[in-house]
Amino acid sequence: METFGQRLRQLRMKKGLNQMQLAEGIVTPSMISQIESDKAKPSYHVIGKIAEKLEIPLDELIGNLEMNLVVLSEYKLAKGMLSAGEFSGALPFLQNVIQTNNGKLDPFEIRYDYAFCLLGLNQFREAEESFQQLLDHAQSNSRRPIMIVRVFHQLGHLELKRRRFQIAEHYLTNALTQMRSSHLKDVHLQCSLLLTLAEIQQKSGQLKQAVVTLQLALPIFEEREDIQGLGNLYMKLAQSSHVADQYEQATDYAQHAQWCFEALNNNSEKLTLEVRLAVLQGEMGNRDKAIHALESIVEDYRRLRRDEETGNTITELAKLYLAGDKLDQAEEACQTARKLLPTVHSYQAWVARIQAGIAQARNQHTVAIKYMKQAADCFKLTDCQTEYEETMQELSHLYESHDDCQSALRVMHEMWSFNRQAREQRGIVL
Repeated sequence: METFGQRLRQLRMKKGLNQMQLAEGIVTPSMISQIESDKAKPSYHVIGKIAEKLEIPLDELIGNLEMNLVVLSEYKLAKGMLSAGEFSGALPFLQNVIQTNNGKLDPFEIRYDYAFCLLGLNQFREAEESFQQLLDHAQSNSRRPIMIVRVFHQLGHLELKRRRFQIAEHYLTNALTQMRSSHLKDVHLQCSLLLTLAEIQQKSGQLKQAVVTLQLALPIFEEREDIQGLGNLYMKLAQSSHVADQYEQATDYAQHAQWCFEALNNNSEKLTLEVRLAVLQGEMGNRDKAIHALESIVEDYRRLRRDEETGNTITELAKLYLAGDKLDQAEEACQTARKLLPTVHSYQAWVARIQAGIAQARNQHTVAIKYMKQAADCFKLTDCQTEYEETMQELSHLYESHDDCQSALRVMHEMWSFNRQAREQRGIVL
């Protein structure tokens, strides 16, 4: 965008004056030089004198520039709000910038930020329309393939929010293909695309493929020497491998993540990894060692006054107590965790499921069914699809074990109906 200094220099040269001639009777030639290089800001009195010397109206010298500065200020303010996640505050500023921009600001960037803002406000239909318009523009402008990649990226995010995973994966795959074919070297964007694609694959049940996608990002983070990013990536790999039942690989990734966070002296992330390592140890048969580790981590979290993390860890302890038939300890852990966790939380669902297991072990059939229903409802509310299905199947088996086949069938029909609705919402029709 043209600055006041650039504008002044252009008008002075058009008038055929040098800096000394323009400065005569107003300021020093040195001051004119500083104004033209935007190192000094003149007063309105000086600007008025300069306009008289150039024989132009004052509005011609500063009018459009003042408007440009207002637009630029509003755009900078909107960008700051977007970075802070204040989408509702940014929206009116972006709308005004779109209307008043006279071409000095890049129209694509403004409208991209506007669409991004709509996405942040969950106005999906309007955001999709805006991004599709930008995509049409970007595809007609072959000189800027990066625009296509960025729009595909955001369309992928949009469909991820809608839980239409197949469509989201299509957009992200297209973005990565476009990057490779155009030989684009934006590593930050490439990493973001890979991480988002892996998240989509994990949510859609492609667990092993999610691990493969995350592995593609490893050499990029290593090359950047981004220890924090590398630690977070190893953590995601550990989580994905764990969910895919690849326990040894998950343990290896978790240890790598732990080393990264130890190097950064990041105690919070380090504790998170220690929980995951302990859980993996328990699932690989080292139950006593895992319990000892988790009990120690609980004390660390309590010292840090991290209630939610303490509740999560105590819930993992309760699972191990139940697996070892330590029913009283499991019950006590469940009661403690329930008080520490938010009311609607995936670990509240696990607490209910553990309590159902305790009731089963005590032959309290009715109580077990009550808790299993609570767990299923909470998993549904917290969008834990796989855990919801597993819990509904367990509930069906509970009914079946007491010869209540009608209730068992009803539960399975309820699960199938919910899954069908979820698939339709994601754009998957079988």
